[in-house]
Amino acid sequence: MSAHTGTPSWVCCGVHFLLLLAQMSCNMEFEISVPARVQMGMYGESVVLPCTFPVSSSWDAGSSVITWQRQLEVVHSFFYGLDQPQYQSQRYANRTSLFYQEMKNGNASLRLDRTTLEDAGEYTCSISTQLGSQRKSFGLKVAAFYPEPHVHIIMLNDGHVEVVVTSEGGYPSPSLQWLMGNESDITNDTLTQLRQDEHTRLYSVNSKLNLSGTVNSSITFIMKNPDLGQEIRRNIELFSENGGHEHEQNTATPFLLGLATGMLFILIVLIVIIFMCKMSFKKRSSRRGVGSEIQHSESRPCSDHQLQRSTCLSEEREHIAEPHSR
Repeated sequence: MSAHTGTPSWVCCGVHFLLLLAQMSCNMEFEISVPARVQMGMYGESVVLPCTFPVSSSWDAGSSVITWQRQLEVVHSFFYGLDQPQYQSQRYANRTSLFYQEMKNGNASLRLDRTTLEDAGEYTCSISTQLGSQRKSFGLKVAAFYPEPHVHIIMLNDGHVEVVVTSEGGYPSPSLQWLMGNESDITNDTLTQLRQDEHTRLYSVNSKLNLSGTVNSSITFIMKNPDLGQEIRRNIELFSENGGHEHEQNTATPFLLGLATGMLFILIVLIVIIFMCKMSFKKRSSRRGVGSEIQHSESRPCSDHQLQRSTCLSEEREHIAEPHSR
């Protein structure tokens, strides 16, 4: 009988088990950290996607690999101690950067500039160093605040009052509420239109409320952007002096009245100036005419007198000459 001299199977299993424990121990020590909650980015601004990893005193950037992905799309790639833009999606070109001075402290966070609504989604941070490797994911939302709304109050021909509230440039679509007297919900009596820009995908809001038979009413308009915790309230007071339908004066009416009054005043001033200029011109012309006539009249008598004197002298000479002839 020949004796079996190979390594017992239980020994091989023991070695594999020890190697597995060592690998698990190494992975347990290398634990990267990312946010547990969805992060929020502001449209058009910069957002930082946090990611940190453990480092040792002998950390080497040249032997570390940092990769950011959005699903299968490469957002940023770093290895051999340099950025690798050739592997980056063109949609993120010139919009991403790492905190290079803080890498030695375990900071692999990504800065994303000029955030768009298309940047929303799940991002994955992958780290590989001499200590180990790991990847973790978290979500990113992108939102935009709604600007201050404009309130327009219009008196219709049929005596009804139309209250219109508009705002544009926000995201996501808001929640709207109309209250009568801060108590009665009249949202179902309104007509709201939401329009989304085909390029920016930002929303424009136009909400109308038509009132009839309402005197001295207090209305509250509420608009909320839940993703940003934004809430805008507008209190609108409607008064009636004659017991009929009344509304807050349209902001355009005083402006138009003031503009018409100003133009009328300027026209009157111009007419007065033109009239005064004409009168002054006539006076100057009249003075010049009188002076000319005076000069002309003075010159004519002087000439007649000289002529008469000359005639008289001639007659005297003839009269003196007659005795001598006799």
